[in-house]
Amino acid sequence: MLVRNHSQDGLTLPELLVSLTVISTLSVTGISQFRHTLQENRMAAEVNQFITALHLARSEAVKHGTRILLCPGREGSPCGSSTDWVNGWILFASEDREHDPDERVLQAGNPLSAGINLRSSNHRKRIVYQQDGSSGGSNTSFTFCDTRRLAKPRVICLSNTGRPRLTLARCDGKSIDC
Repeated sequence: MLVRNHSQDGLTLPELLVSLTVISTLSVTGISQFRHTLQENRMAAEVNQFITALHLARSEAVKHGTRILLCPGREGSPCGSSTDWVNGWILFASEDREHDPDERVLQAGNPLSAGINLRSSNHRKRIVYQQDGSSGGSNTSFTFCDTRRLAKPRVICLSNTGRPRLTLARCDGKSIDC
């Protein structure tokens, strides 16, 4: 007499449906969380690049005893003609507050990642660091916002002493309006 082994070679239909439901739920949640994490990392990278430019401008002004300017725009564009920081910025030494062709660009910031916006308070067209490291004019702030609302907004507060600080609220402590 033959004895049959009753082993199961597959899944039943209910087991398969439950497995697919669990896998699809985890996939959707994972993809959503991945997009959020990716945009948070992009935002952090953009903010860090801008803070680095501010620190470099301040240290170069003190080190070389000259004015250092940070302006929105690309290399070759006139300094102070735009308030749009999204397309990048240039950092250079200048006594006349304009970027002349013979003035070397110390650093050029790339355009911001897709979905990230940057605006300055008082629609600043330039930041001028003096020989003592101060940034003349009034205190200013730079607000980074994610147009897709995947990343938390951030603000860089720049005091007249030239020191930037990062915050998750406005410089006056109120919530950020993007």
